[in-house]
Amino acid sequence: MKTLRYLLLFLAFLPSQLPSKSLTASEQLTLDASLQELADRLLEGKQGSIVMLDPTTGEVKCMAFSSYDADTLNRAISNAYAPGSTFKVANMLTFLSTHSLTTETQYTCYQGFWRGKYHVGCHKHRSPQALVGALSNSCNSYFCKAFMDYVDNATLFKSRGEAVDVWSSYIKSMGFGAPLGIDLAGEVGGTVPTAASLDREYKGRWNSQTIMWLGMGQGEITATPLQLCNLAALVANRGWYLTPHVHKPKAGTELDAKFTTRHECKAAAEAFDPVIRGMRLCTLTGTAHSMSKPIDWHVCGKTGTAENYDNDHSIFIGYAPMDKPRIAVCVYIEHGGFGADMAAPMAALMIEQALQGKLSAHSKVRAQKWQDYLITPPTPDEPTQVVEEQILLDDDASISNMTADRSKQSKVRSARTYVKPPVKKVFGKKKNN
Repeated sequence: MKTLRYLLLFLAFLPSQLPSKSLTASEQLTLDASLQELADRLLEGKQGSIVMLDPTTGEVKCMAFSSYDADTLNRAISNAYAPGSTFKVANMLTFLSTHSLTTETQYTCYQGFWRGKYHVGCHKHRSPQALVGALSNSCNSYFCKAFMDYVDNATLFKSRGEAVDVWSSYIKSMGFGAPLGIDLAGEVGGTVPTAASLDREYKGRWNSQTIMWLGMGQGEITATPLQLCNLAALVANRGWYLTPHVHKPKAGTELDAKFTTRHECKAAAEAFDPVIRGMRLCTLTGTAHSMSKPIDWHVCGKTGTAENYDNDHSIFIGYAPMDKPRIAVCVYIEHGGFGADMAAPMAALMIEQALQGKLSAHSKVRAQKWQDYLITPPTPDEPTQVVEEQILLDDDASISNMTADRSKQSKVRSARTYVKPPVKKVFGKKKNN
């Protein structure tokens, strides 16, 4: 119950947003002790967080977090990260709702997205694909190209700036860009870019290719694990969410209206069916197909691999069961590699525990395996090597010439020049007992 103790300390010594007084031991929390215990075990030797919500009530059923430094920073709400490919869910809802594409729209992918000699990688899969298949297989090419076509759509928008601001309004309506308002101190809101913020960042010189990374959840977009879990809850509810909370009302009182008021997102009602189909296929035949074995809990999910300066972050969001959702989850493991390799199998165990109240004998073995594996913390002074070429900021010569001085070079760096340490195994090591 390590994380639960940390959370109680976190609540006791920091003023909560609502109510303003400190938490006392007599107050009841919405947390499920068995989920907290399992999450603590899975996070041993790792840095990250696991969050679970009841989509129908907004109750936080699990909020576990861990750090290499054994600090009490709640990484579920106090750290904003690149959401990676989990964010394709939000983009797909936006594209369908604004009619910038349909479910039949196809894009090609040849193990990545190419612009001349500049390349954004993608894993091998069938090409071309329509939208539902692109989500289930997490095709970077599809979502980068779809985002650029959205921004450049002169029929829908008078300018690229208007396109970005409309996109931003949809994304913010899904709970991004500001704190959700959980009754805990220290929540951050992440960032959602607007045309104005992009103008400041790029001095007014940007186009769809400059910001195509937003299509795959990289670049100027950041979110907390709680916000990503809330996105899964929003999809489970087909368009609405409740403000997450960890306090139960006191005896004889009602829950504050802040936590019972629905927040409706801007996405069209008809956009949810194809998104849910894509998320379901993700766990059946897509990037998280192993989640349906040996028992299929009818999970709708999305993997994510957030590219990082060293080893990438492993992410999974989802909910279950598909037709009558009872639980939403986000697993975010820093430096954990591919989302399908670490976050997804951990999420499967958490979902089984939430739905069944226990783990099967087979799952207990798997849980012990993940508890016994560690991720080596990154070493700041480790020798590095460039493993991907710099991605072109813009087709225009004026933008390409932005590399002329050091300040402009930093903007090119932020547009995805990846420098990583030499390849090494970052998980799969047995801990010394």
